[in-house]
Amino acid sequence: MGNSKNDRKRQRSEVEDAVTAAIEDQGTDATPTTKRARVEERNSLFVRSLPRGATNETLASFFSEHFPVKHAVVVLDQKTKESRGYGFVTFADADDAAEAQKAFDKAKWDGRNIRVDLAERRRRNMTDGPGEAPATKPGKPEFEKPPKLIVRNLPWSIKTSEQLSHLFRSYGKVKFADLPQSKGKLKGFGFVTIRGKKNAMKALEAINGKEIDGRTLAVDWAVDKETWDRQQGKENQKEEVVEDDAESADGSDVSAGDATEGAAGKTKDEGLDADLENFLKNHMQNLENESVGEENDDEVDGDEQEVEAPRRKTTDNSSTVFIRNLPFTTTDEQLKGFFAHFGNVRYARVVVDKVTDKPAGTGFVCFFNASDAKACIKEAPRPKPLASGAKQSLLLDENADPSGMYTLDGRLLQVAQAVNKEEATSLAGNSLTARNEKDKRRLYLLTEGSIGRGSPLFDVLSPAEIQMRQASAAQRKKLVQSNPSLHLSLTRLAVRNIPRDFGAKELKELARKGVVGFAKDVKEGRRQPLSKEENARDGKDAKEKDQERRRKRKGIVRQAKIVFESDQGSKVSEKSGAGKSRGYGFIEYTSHHWALMGLRYLNGHQLQGDSGKKQRLIVEFSIENAQVVQRRQTNEQNSTQAAQAKRKAVSEARKAKDDAANEAAQNKRQHRGKEGRNKAGREQMAEDGDNKPAATKAEAMKQTLIARKRLMRKKKAKARGKS
Repeated sequence: MGNSKNDRKRQRSEVEDAVTAAIEDQGTDATPTTKRARVEERNSLFVRSLPRGATNETLASFFSEHFPVKHAVVVLDQKTKESRGYGFVTFADADDAAEAQKAFDKAKWDGRNIRVDLAERRRRNMTDGPGEAPATKPGKPEFEKPPKLIVRNLPWSIKTSEQLSHLFRSYGKVKFADLPQSKGKLKGFGFVTIRGKKNAMKALEAINGKEIDGRTLAVDWAVDKETWDRQQGKENQKEEVVEDDAESADGSDVSAGDATEGAAGKTKDEGLDADLENFLKNHMQNLENESVGEENDDEVDGDEQEVEAPRRKTTDNSSTVFIRNLPFTTTDEQLKGFFAHFGNVRYARVVVDKVTDKPAGTGFVCFFNASDAKACIKEAPRPKPLASGAKQSLLLDENADPSGMYTLDGRLLQVAQAVNKEEATSLAGNSLTARNEKDKRRLYLLTEGSIGRGSPLFDVLSPAEIQMRQASAAQRKKLVQSNPSLHLSLTRLAVRNIPRDFGAKELKELARKGVVGFAKDVKEGRRQPLSKEENARDGKDAKEKDQERRRKRKGIVRQAKIVFESDQGSKVSEKSGAGKSRGYGFIEYTSHHWALMGLRYLNGHQLQGDSGKKQRLIVEFSIENAQVVQRRQTNEQNSTQAAQAKRKAVSEARKAKDDAANEAAQNKRQHRGKEGRNKAGREQMAEDGDNKPAATKAEAMKQTLIARKRLMRKKKAKARGKS
């Protein structure tokens, strides 16, 4: 009995040392530089008491009967190439790993009861407390690490390590300061290493609770992830663990004692078999490439350079099929049982929507044999191509599946070959773009404004607000499904839960601030910018329209309106001053991308009214009736035409009046000019007479005398005739 226990302990120690040597053998390239290593660790199982004939394939097949397996390896003896009786199995999901551990522990395999445990890191030389150096082996020189502090809730004004270092510089020499980033964006916390524990203690007491730029800093001792989990009581200690002492982005530090001990382990097990080494290498590379969407405040070591491992295909999809048009009531067991008549099914999964936490109408079925999957796809009915302009019928075509093998609860299933994550993402993006282009009612905008359970904003919502949002989403969906003339506006937003003391002027100002706030958050890395597809919804002439708007000196908010009601409950205008606000209104922007920016910033934005009550806005794209919109556009056109005609008539009247005034003024000037010319002529003649020469005057006098003589003769002759 005692010998068997010693053998098990020795076997366990060999596993730990072998894994240590394999990890250290890979060097820097295999060192996990992100938090994904911790997640993958929770997905792995350590399997003991395996049959002698167990191989990688049989181990994977044994566990994949009920759960999808990513990696499986049986550790072989280097000399004999026979199984050592233990191995590792990694699953795609941590829940599957936990369930598999319970289901397969002490299960029989070829007459042997196998033992299954969750694989964890080997905890060696754990620190005694925050800021203290880890214990070392007897006889080894003690190496004390400089104390390290973690600073949380940093303001976004601290963007560089130099700024963070300057904050602690007055308390001691800062040896290292780091601001972790995720995809180029700051995470809001940082690490500072100060020389001397006393200096670090003074800095912790002085800066912890200090407010900078409106944020209260939280400073604490930085500890490795294992110590943190142990303090929080999140994980239970296990005897069998997988060691990874390399310092990585999840905050696991390596001391000099650990490095020395790891080197000794490497020398001892230098002849590790190739199967284990390949498994671990592939295992560590997958940690680098898989995406994990959880955030934490783990320590990131900035001294080591991250090395991105090449992506490798870890899952064979040849035996997996993708199912569409599933009934929303289908479960995993029902899906597995339905496809069992095509062949032995390894597992079946119904896809659950992350936002609604409900079935999405799609799923996956994995067969044991790839030939069964190919036969299932080959015999599946294909949708007939539609004629030009024809629409897809919602009725089930009985001739499409005469055998009924692909009809589940009255729905004809669509079967296709499953693809990897990258290709699926690409196909989904292309399909979404195509659907959006065909969706004239723009129903894809229904999801804008919803707050999923995984969002940080969801945690701060009250139960009443969550219920209000869920009721609104259900009502809007039912409304657009029941009336085909309804569609969603690209530029008009519906805003609810507005404080009662808010007016249209305040709402319009808030709409402008929403766009500015969104742009500021994007610049500081707190939000994702709009995608190319979202910016392209405005059309190709969007830039020209925006330039025209700026040229006319018009703002981005076209209209802001709050609905008011009278004491009798009827709608009244805000200008009347006789009504009270109903608590909802509308904002219309000049283009879609402004509206999208405003919605994403204002949705969930907290406002405080005069009564002191705090309310979070509910912002969604407005649902509009096509006929109402057409009447509104017609009225706007008529109003515009009437205004233009009125302006034209006023302009013509003003022009006629001006012409008459100009003509009268011109006539007056002409009359005055004629009199002036006559007067000037007379004056000129008199002036000319005065200036004639003497000869001319004598001649004139002579002529005058002759004329008088003639006149006298005539008078005398006439007098004689009378007498």
